[in-house]
Amino acid sequence: MFHADRLIAAFDGSDDSKKALQKAIDLSKTFHADLTVVHSHNAKDTQTIVDPPRPGAGATYIGGGIASVPDPLQAERISPDPMIYEDRTEEIIAEARMLMNGAEIDGDIDILEGDPADAIIEHADRISADLIVIGSRDRNRLKKLLFGSVSEKLSSKSDIPVLIVK
Repeated sequence: MFHADRLIAAFDGSDDSKKALQKAIDLSKTFHADLTVVHSHNAKDTQTIVDPPRPGAGATYIGGGIASVPDPLQAERISPDPMIYEDRTEEIIAEARMLMNGAEIDGDIDILEGDPADAIIEHADRISADLIVIGSRDRNRLKKLLFGSVSEKLSSKSDIPVLIVK
């Protein structure tokens, strides 16, 4: 019979990762195992939101308030609007903590950097995890098609057993 002392649950806030976290919570209770929830924050996946153009941005006003439109040949001289970076990491961590609290289970939540599959495997090795639990789908289907899913990479690269929850 399989036994585990330390479990890792990969969590990104998606419905599939919620199912995986619930399964990891159940297994943690069954095995009396420590649970670590991991969220892999990949800076390349951070959503970038550009400020909407402001009325008159980049235009100069002459005389009676008539806007002069910038010369397109000199457009590169106009500095772009500042960018805002949106990251859901704090929201995702709060959601994982809420699910754990609701199940009356204590555990760690760790934020990992870099490629999700590699980061999860390295962290699982570092904390001597016995099982990695992950949802079956990525949120971004195009990314999955082009690069493969995190769960597929984990199951093929990891020496630690991986449970893929559907």
